[in-house]
Amino acid sequence: MRKDLRRFRQGIRDVAGTWGLASVILLISFVFAYQFVGPAPPKRIVLATGEEGGAYRFYGEQLAAHLAREGIQTELLETAGSVENLALLDAPEGVDIGFVQGGIAEFLPTENVMAIGSLYLEPLWLFVRADLQVDEVADFAGKRIAVGAEGSGTRAVVVNLLEAHGIDSRTAEFIDTASDELAAAFATDAIDVAFIIGAPQSGHIAELMSQTGVRLRSLDRADAYIRRYAYLSKVSLPEGALDLQANIPGTDVSTVALTAMLVANKDLHPALVDLLLIAATDIFAEHSLLADAGQFPTPLYADLPLSEDAERFFTRGPPFLMRYLPFWAATLVDRLWIMLLPLIGLAIPLMKLVPPAYRWRIRRRLLRLYAELEEVDPLVNPVQNNDDLAARLKSLDRLDSGSVIKLVPKSYTDDVYKLRRDIDLVRRRLNVGADSRS
Repeated sequence: MRKDLRRFRQGIRDVAGTWGLASVILLISFVFAYQFVGPAPPKRIVLATGEEGGAYRFYGEQLAAHLAREGIQTELLETAGSVENLALLDAPEGVDIGFVQGGIAEFLPTENVMAIGSLYLEPLWLFVRADLQVDEVADFAGKRIAVGAEGSGTRAVVVNLLEAHGIDSRTAEFIDTASDELAAAFATDAIDVAFIIGAPQSGHIAELMSQTGVRLRSLDRADAYIRRYAYLSKVSLPEGALDLQANIPGTDVSTVALTAMLVANKDLHPALVDLLLIAATDIFAEHSLLADAGQFPTPLYADLPLSEDAERFFTRGPPFLMRYLPFWAATLVDRLWIMLLPLIGLAIPLMKLVPPAYRWRIRRRLLRLYAELEEVDPLVNPVQNNDDLAARLKSLDRLDSGSVIKLVPKSYTDDVYKLRRDIDLVRRRLNVGADSRS
């Protein structure tokens, strides 16, 4: 039993010795390949939204809820709007993602910002006092015009549009009024005209549409605007589309619209781009007043460079792993894939080399025994004297009954028996020599 235990222990050492080198090679390759593994997605990001109660805030909360289900905490940062959002996104230590109106990039060039996709249409709504007699935008000269809050996308677009009509802060009074203050401004007769950009479902817009003494007007030159400005498209809202019972709006309205884009800092983790677009598809792909089902999100209408990861998403759909695995598992496998592929490629030939290496290890042990046998063989080294003879016989006894030969694996029994036959042959030769000396 002791011999079997010793043979077992020696077998373990043989296997460990053979696999040890392969394991070291794999470990070194693992460490080397790990240098090329990208970082894990962050567990927390900052999303620049807009004013409290606005559409950006509303959709920001929906995106945050989707991300929370995948273990990503989202901080919603209230801002003045698109212009501030774009500036924050372009800053080195700004925010991670944000909502930005199409067309803003024309007024605020950036270097560190990329588009993830267009999410929905944001019409430009024109509200005037019901008693104001104006026929077109050019008639707004000398009027008090709410052009949007400082730092908002509304202000940038509206001021540009008014200047195209020859109206600026010298020929009219531009008033910086936030969206949630417009209803009160009309009620207190603080403004004559208001421009506001946002989804028709926005609470601020719905409030203005139903406010007494305020009238929603069409943009009469909408066709001209979309020809002049590539980031604009024409939209129509039929009478009663928002509220059939209250008949809001009271007439068909034609205006222009920009697209609300989801925009990110260029250093945003690629896996988050896919996760954000999956969430955006759940939120924005449904039929709406201004879009057909499946129209959004889309790579179209974006006036910022589109993220390569977003482009791949729109072309091929969600990554294969994210279709079937939780986000954390999919990103882990995706990160390790670059490391596993070369390791698998290295492990396969190593596994093929291990059995020959093991056989060579055992064969080398047998060869060492044969080398010792050759040293005592009288045909190779003639016996010098009786003491030499006695020493050789003692060496043979050690070889024949020694621990080394008994630790050769049982799978090599044929080799062991052959060795013992050769030992017995050398012993007989030595005994013949001993008889001749006596």
